[in-house]
Amino acid sequence: MVFHVTPFGPSCCDIQYTHPHIVKEEADADDAPTFSYDYCFLAEVTATNQKDDKMFLPVEAMRCGALNQQCKEVKLVNKEGKSWTARFGFSESDGAYYISRGWRKFCRDNRCTNGDLFVFNVVGDGTTTPLLCVCPERKECTELLIKHFSRIDGSIASTSRN
Repeated sequence: MVFHVTPFGPSCCDIQYTHPHIVKEEADADDAPTFSYDYCFLAEVTATNQKDDKMFLPVEAMRCGALNQQCKEVKLVNKEGKSWTARFGFSESDGAYYISRGWRKFCRDNRCTNGDLFVFNVVGDGTTTPLLCVCPERKECTELLIKHFSRIDGSIASTSRN
């Protein structure tokens, strides 16, 4: 029997394989890769990160199983499923992962302007090229944006009281 399976994570991003995989009947189920969908982060388009073609991920990304320091590239995937390859690195001085050589093109092709916000869901298994999928407007993704704006509102309110 042959059937087609399309894996989706909470971001509803379809995982795009570059080559079809043939599964042999005798293959052990333990050999199948397990993908992590458990990390989302907020990215803001800024003049600096577009000029430098470099966007830093939050420090919490260090705990994401889909990312590691040996990884040299990532795929940025927009809501329509189109992807861009970007360089992925780790800055020892900042203690954080970053995306470069592809971030600016992703922003330009998606007609981003300064201040635009993306919620990315990291999808991967720690051994293959990770995908950073733009979350659609869904509950999980909206919660990150609400937290972001409530922190901004809180800092503005405390500043105006001083």
